[in-house]
Amino acid sequence: MKMKNSVKHNVNGAQRISYCLKRRPIITSLMNAEELPSVLESESNIVFILKTDIFVIESIVEQIREAGKLSFVHFDLIEGIGKDKTAVAYLAEKVGIDGIVTTKNTAIIEAKKQGLLTIQRLFVFDSVSLDNGIKMTKASDPDAIEVLPGMVCRRIMDRIRTEVDVPVIAGGLMVDFEDFDTALKSGVIGISTSSKELWRWQDEQTMSSPSKASM
Repeated sequence: MKMKNSVKHNVNGAQRISYCLKRRPIITSLMNAEELPSVLESESNIVFILKTDIFVIESIVEQIREAGKLSFVHFDLIEGIGKDKTAVAYLAEKVGIDGIVTTKNTAIIEAKKQGLLTIQRLFVFDSVSLDNGIKMTKASDPDAIEVLPGMVCRRIMDRIRTEVDVPVIAGGLMVDFEDFDTALKSGVIGISTSSKELWRWQDEQTMSSPSKASM
């Protein structure tokens, strides 16, 4: 059984995620195993594993760990495993993930008990879904929330700030620098994307700055 990193218990989860994204705000979203080499070579500090299954997840997480990155599994999309407390415990203790991304309050609560970092995914299409998302966030108290589609962040950040004290990540349809720049100016701490254009941009920015490369 792999031992979980003790820093999870000593450092506030929100602070840890925010620190990882301070100088490298682009999270690489892994859509399939074929993209793993590019993800591992990127300068990102955090990887979202969006699509995988029980047969390959442990190998993927191990490679991400060896590359010095944090691995977050999209709990709702992983194939071949249940969506209950036992599944969360398995991913934490056997697979050794650093955190989960999920829409499920119960998974967030259980993941926190397991010492995992937690990101609640919120789909915001209208005022009703925003209200529901805020209620879910207050109930589960995640380390961060990911808002999809990311382009809505500039319109709802003021409301989120007045309701919950939690870092926000923009996700979904973040495809170019304009999307990235608009999202960051709205107050999010980072974005998640499968856009290799944005991965390369972050790589170039990091390599051109010694202070960023040391993060």
